[in-house]
Amino acid sequence: MKHFKVANVHCQNCANTIKSALEDEFGTIEVDLSREPKVVSVNLDDKDVSKFISELDDLGFEVIEQI
Repeated sequence: MKHFKVANVHCQNCANTIKSALEDEFGTIEVDLSREPKVVSVNLDDKDVSKFISELDDLGFEVIEQI
């Protein structure tokens, strides 16, 4: 499981946008809305991390760091 601190995630609608756009390609995505910045978790292979980060960015959600 990979965990990312992500900027611009503010609410459940943001979480739903991420899930609906990316779950078909990357599998189940969890968004922890109780933390600041919000944390997005997904089970990724190392080779898919940069693609996931790029696609999140395309949606308007910037990865601050991988944790």
